[in-house]
Amino acid sequence: MIELAKVSTTIFAPVAVVFDYVTNMENYGEWFPGVMAIRSGNNLPHATVGKTYLETLQLPGGEHELSIDVVQSEAPRLFLTQGDLEGILPQMTMRFSEEQEGACTFDLQYHSRDSSLSEESEIITALRKDLAERAVVALVNLKNKF
Repeated sequence: MIELAKVSTTIFAPVAVVFDYVTNMENYGEWFPGVMAIRSGNNLPHATVGKTYLETLQLPGGEHELSIDVVQSEAPRLFLTQGDLEGILPQMTMRFSEEQEGACTFDLQYHSRDSSLSEESEIITALRKDLAERAVVALVNLKNKF
């Protein structure tokens, strides 16, 4: 896998509260820039392995639609999704920890799972720049939610 972005912040709210909010991916568009729309793709509860979402995402080059699957969820510590966007095959990893009482350390990472890409691929270079900028804004937005 190729790392695309990695950011971290402290949110002054209990870990379980932050986990519940961000793992309901229908909230993703409220805090992550460029998410045009996102909705549940099945009736499983949020933060459940097998839950799917349908997302419309603005990327360099235009809007893209993708399906996102929850592939790992360990409340309230870890949440991992994988998308089917061809040419990138994105993976998002969220980690939650309590460094001090009432505060959540939130780590957010994005990777490409597409084995045909290399670190030097044009799309990787463009995505790294774009996602790094968006991820910083996303953490500010997320902190403001709490």
